[in-house]
Amino acid sequence: VGCKAILVFFQYGVMANFYWLLVEGLYLHILLVLIFSPNRHFTIYLLIGWGIPTIFIITWTVTRIILEDTGCWDTNERGGPWWVIRIPILISIIVNFILFISIIRILLQKLRSPDVGGNDQSQYKRLAKSTLLLIPLFGVHYTVFALFPDRSSNYYKIIFELCLGSFQGLIVAVLYCFLNSEV
Repeated sequence: VGCKAILVFFQYGVMANFYWLLVEGLYLHILLVLIFSPNRHFTIYLLIGWGIPTIFIITWTVTRIILEDTGCWDTNERGGPWWVIRIPILISIIVNFILFISIIRILLQKLRSPDVGGNDQSQYKRLAKSTLLLIPLFGVHYTVFALFPDRSSNYYKIIFELCLGSFQGLIVAVLYCFLNSEV
């Protein structure tokens, strides 16, 4: 029971990580689109970040107990229970990628406006810098292996996620907190 409980909390942490990346993307997108909006919807963000993973982890736990209650739940012999977690994570990755593309489009429009000074080279340099800063914030690197089957790309996926995913929090903290004079 202890092993299963630890795995449930582990899966909850993984899913909450993806949904908090989605919340960051939603928040930034809303800030850029609705510049003068007085309502910041923090309660909705909390429900998305903690609530949606809770619903799916409870569903996964119940389906795991009913369909595949073997061992410590660290293997997936049947695909059903695993997809209860996998599909919401894939949806959050896809929505976050769409938000990322939308924000890049907004940044490109703002850089092309006549109010922004500078030549084309400096504008594209700003766009490239902004894009590179947004990649770790949105978790865009997860889209690389999101739609591949786990068995076909597992080795490369592990290496890729260990190299980029492990340092994502550090990169975001350095770029958005430590190097930000406002913080």
